Amino acid sequence: MQGYAAEGVRTLPDSAGALGMVGGRQANLRDPSVTRSNPANLQFLREDALMINVQPWYGQTDFDGVNGTSDSMIQPWKPLGSFYAVMPVNDDVTFGFGITAPFGIAISWPRDGAFRYSAPYDAVLQTAAINPAVGIKISDAVNFGVGLDIFYSRLKLDQAYPWAAALGVPAADGDMTFEGDGWGLGAYAGFTIQLAEHHRLAITGRLPVTVDYEGDFTISNMPAALRGLYSSRSDFKSQIEHPASIGVGYGVDLSDKITFGLDYEWIQNSAHTSLPLNVGKNQALLPVSGLDLEWRDSYTIGGGFEYKLTPAWMLRAGYMFSKSPLRDRTFTPSIPTNDRHLFSIGTGYTFGRNTIDFAYSFVPMETRHVRTAATPAFNGDYEIEWHVFSLSYTRRF
Repeated sequence: MQGYAAEGVRTLPDSAGALGMVGGRQANLRDPSVTRSNPANLQFLREDALMINVQPWYGQTDFDGVNGTSDSMIQPWKPLGSFYAVMPVNDDVTFGFGITAPFGIAISWPRDGAFRYSAPYDAVLQTAAINPAVGIKISDAVNFGVGLDIFYSRLKLDQAYPWAAALGVPAADGDMTFEGDGWGLGAYAGFTIQLAEHHRLAITGRLPVTVDYEGDFTISNMPAALRGLYSSRSDFKSQIEHPASIGVGYGVDLSDKITFGLDYEWIQNSAHTSLPLNVGKNQALLPVSGLDLEWRDSYTIGGGFEYKLTPAWMLRAGYMFSKSPLRDRTFTPSIPTNDRHLFSIGTGYTFGRNTIDFAYSFVPMETRHVRTAATPAFNGDYEIEWHVFSLSYTRRF
């Protein structure tokens, strides 16, 4: 499973129902994906159910450098997917289980392009989360839910290496590859409170998850003169702390057919201070021992609604604004992002014990004007946009 830059490295809601009303889902969502987003809402699901989500992304990032260089991202299509199962035990307890992709990066630039030696031409962070959760009815007005974040994550960076610069004489370039994986454990919880008839408040919180990566560093085309000092392979270690978050959502039933919601979420992206690059005996080959990030805490805010057109058909729409956590000084083209607007529409159709949902989101980002990057080659203008499609199938038993 792969994920792509959202508020830094977080992905978007994975079910089509959630994406369709993207800015107003926390208090209103009633599909199995609440297993991860707000397990308190599991209590609204009174039948055994399975859900499969498919979410392809299509994106474009164009760079125009202040020094006259230009480049464009390659491999624009990115696949995502997830799976959920829900099982009510009794009137007061419901179990949920999910396999999702909540964080990630997948960006590819031409190998011999504008960032040839200054940034990875391929940067991939893949994260799969295993999420067992339980929803509990505390009272007629209060539901509580809690779950575990069991992360498996893989990190891979590929970058050209200028042996000529290292030796001071002509030499063919090499390729550096940093590749490692690891596990992490965290937890999350949520409350959904019936404030009054037709009015709901949702509160969610998520603990940070730290993943320690271990694997291999390899470098190709090493000149013979250096083979006694360095090796074509060494151990690689790194660490990423995926951030904590706190969210608040409000939902209201405006009529028997219309439900509206507002959401706000704070994300502790300041946890991303650096990305260590420890390669053992080959450390002296690297110009730095890690990548400075120094991200800022960020937030999302938005609204969304559902309209029950007929007993079988549902219509959805939503808007969400996401504040970027990236600073200009530590900006990197491996995570090209900026303040983001997300416009979504969606629909759902129920027949028998089956529901098919579809959503489309247009995600334009404000042009990123970088002028004070610590790496001069990164200074320039970044034009970024994504198109996100989500298809969900739910079967109730």
